[in-house]
Amino acid sequence: MESHARLEIEMAAYDEFLAQWNQGVFKQQRLGQAFYNFFDLHKLADQTLLRGLYEADGKKATAMISKSFEIM
Repeated sequence: MESHARLEIEMAAYDEFLAQWNQGVFKQQRLGQAFYNFFDLHKLADQTLLRGLYEADGKKATAMISKSFEIM
């Protein structure tokens, strides 16, 4: 299995996403979907680390985010 480096996201941007998520800004979206859209992840050419994130919700999305992203 091929190993991929984790993607980096700035802490301030992640905190802004979480604030908006907790305020209910993304009511009609799953957590993974909201994260994917907020960070415009569709623009990344290599989607390998992101497989399944858009469809994920709750604990599964949180685990995928932690595994795939380094919050700096």
